[in-house]
Amino acid sequence: MSILETVAEFLADRGLTVQPPHRLERLKLHLLDTLGALIAGSRLEDAAPLHSLPSSEALACACAATRCTEIDDIHLSSCTTPGSVIVPAALHLASEGVFESWGEFAASVLAGYELLVRLGFAIDGPAVLAKQIWPTYFAAAFGSAATASRAFQLSAPQTAGALATALAFSTGTPSAAAGSAMSSRWLSVGVAAANGVLAARSAHRGLSGSPQILERNGYRIAGVDISASRLLTGLGQRFLFDDLGMKPFPVARQALAAIQAARELGEAEKIDVSSISEIVIGVPAPQIRVIDHPEPPSSRLGSIVSVQYQTALALLEPERLLDINRTPPYSDRRIRELMTKVRVQRMPELEEHYPEAWPGHARIKAVRGESSRTVIYPPGDPKNQFDAGAVAKKFRGLAIPHLGVRGAEELIDQVHQEVPAALWSSGLPFGG
Repeated sequence: MSILETVAEFLADRGLTVQPPHRLERLKLHLLDTLGALIAGSRLEDAAPLHSLPSSEALACACAATRCTEIDDIHLSSCTTPGSVIVPAALHLASEGVFESWGEFAASVLAGYELLVRLGFAIDGPAVLAKQIWPTYFAAAFGSAATASRAFQLSAPQTAGALATALAFSTGTPSAAAGSAMSSRWLSVGVAAANGVLAARSAHRGLSGSPQILERNGYRIAGVDISASRLLTGLGQRFLFDDLGMKPFPVARQALAAIQAARELGEAEKIDVSSISEIVIGVPAPQIRVIDHPEPPSSRLGSIVSVQYQTALALLEPERLLDINRTPPYSDRRIRELMTKVRVQRMPELEEHYPEAWPGHARIKAVRGESSRTVIYPPGDPKNQFDAGAVAKKFRGLAIPHLGVRGAEELIDQVHQEVPAALWSSGLPFGG
């Protein structure tokens, strides 16, 4: 069998609905976490233009609104954020009445997560990111095609054809986001997700791609190498889904451990922030390019990716970290002054952990002396997972301003009680 035929056999296997309780419980937590991002993200300025697009683009818009928050879940070794693609795709299908049971809904979500992450892992997401390839964007159509193929109960040959069509859509080149809160960057990943669903619909109606697309193209798509062994090893036996992490607040994940280290130092040492003369942030070399932005941010996204800004915010006003709007934006004089004292450097001894972990170190020099701390697994990391209470608390912080207390609590209960998604997805932004 070709690679895609092997993958298709996994996706079409009825046994995919039989999962251990711990995995299904984690799946519910990721559903809830992503719903929080979708609800809050749909109200951001970045998402305002999406509401004027035709209803036929609801799926693309929901993905864009989720991803633009930078608070959705993440898989480190693949450098992908799968929930922003897979959950909106599954909810969109649920709103059409596709799923016959919660079990099939859960299996479709799990299938999409697993395949999107595996493709990101197969292209070595952390490495290609440095080459300006966006791993989530590259894998989005493939992942949503997996979800939709399972949802439509396609046969293995149909599924292989759908995956081939989705791979043909793949491109990892994002539209530029710098300097513009209204960039189409987020919409592009949503369009890719919609293309994956279209690929499955087409296969359902007899239009399929070649299952040998990878073999015929030398295991390269759009100039990106795809490792067959990484894609297939342990498929069906070990779920990369289990290695997913979550973010406690909007942040470039490459910066989270260092921010957490600085925050813990500030709290444990009771450091007077006004007495700080220098903060040195240490991270593995590949993380520096993403997070080292010493200039004052000019946009919400700029504040999220800057470790200088986030560190200053964490030390001065940690309660504002979860504010995805970042208001009042960027004008706080104290934060700007503290940013000038933050310096980022490579820390080679941390690189042994990368990319399975994205660690960080902070050293703070103040009047009372110097202290330092290293964090390998910050809160939300798969080895320091949020429990149900932590996920619900985060969800409430994101959803209550928009749904009210009662609406947020009802949605939490519906997810955990396995209420059919079709009953609650229709009330979400962009029609689910």
